[in-house]
Amino acid sequence: MNEWLLIIDGGATKTACAIVHAESGEIEYTTSLGGSNYQAIGIAAATEIVRALLEKARVFLQEQNISEIAVATFAMAGIDSPKDHQHVTAMVHEAITAAQLDIHTLIIENDAQATLLGVTAGQAGGLLIAGTGAIAFAFDGRQIFRAGGWGHRAGDEGSGYWLGQEVIRAIFRMEDGRGEATILKEAVYHYLRIQDVTELAAWLFRPTYTNAQLAKMGAFLADAVAKNDACAIRISMQAAHELVTLACAVLKKIGYPGDEPFHFYCNGGAIKHNPLILKIFSQEMTSMYPKIQVSLCQHQPIHYIIHRTKKAYDNR
Repeated sequence: MNEWLLIIDGGATKTACAIVHAESGEIEYTTSLGGSNYQAIGIAAATEIVRALLEKARVFLQEQNISEIAVATFAMAGIDSPKDHQHVTAMVHEAITAAQLDIHTLIIENDAQATLLGVTAGQAGGLLIAGTGAIAFAFDGRQIFRAGGWGHRAGDEGSGYWLGQEVIRAIFRMEDGRGEATILKEAVYHYLRIQDVTELAAWLFRPTYTNAQLAKMGAFLADAVAKNDACAIRISMQAAHELVTLACAVLKKIGYPGDEPFHFYCNGGAIKHNPLILKIFSQEMTSMYPKIQVSLCQHQPIHYIIHRTKKAYDNR
């Protein structure tokens, strides 16, 4: 049997597309564009990104004489409520229609939820994603529960956006004489090619500014921590504490008793690329829950979403 799977991983920073052979699980085609969280960029812009990716997929499928997709999973950031699901569903259907794709089974769900089902292979487990935003999911084998992921205006503490915001705030406090000195200033100024704090303030209000751009500012923390910058260490430690609070909240929702083995996976640049955040997060979690095993996801999220999609195909 020669059937195919389509996966769209629509994050806040990047939207990835993969076409996979259903039987072997081999990836036959990949491409990507910018972030497609409709809450951040609007429905029209998000729809256009998904439509453009599906058009690329359609061209590949035609070249391979493939006429039908057996299962397609659209794992999209920004699905935080039933109303969000309705908006994204309408967006996805519009993009599918424009690309004239024939899809037999369509799955539309939150990107972190899809990743959780893939990384745990359908078994009980938890997933913390600290990327541009921060969200935690836990699966008890029957139901999935979540905490966080409510967006930068509501919180997203410990996320890449939050880290970037704290970095920028630290620079303003330093320049005003209200806060400690930090080498983060030099890193940010060099990256943005600016000379002073007034230019930094102007950058924040440019029409081209995005949350993803601010999240990139958090990437300078790891190097500053390695150089013993006190400000960077403080921000990183606070981020770890916030992520622990987030993870504990979702564990309480599934009623995790703490006396049985449980695997908690972590993903997202904010935690994967800052060793201090990961170290403190792991230490605090295992201190409170000795049976918990904390580990980083070893692959990109789309890899786990492919697993989730293939499982749905196998269980049809």
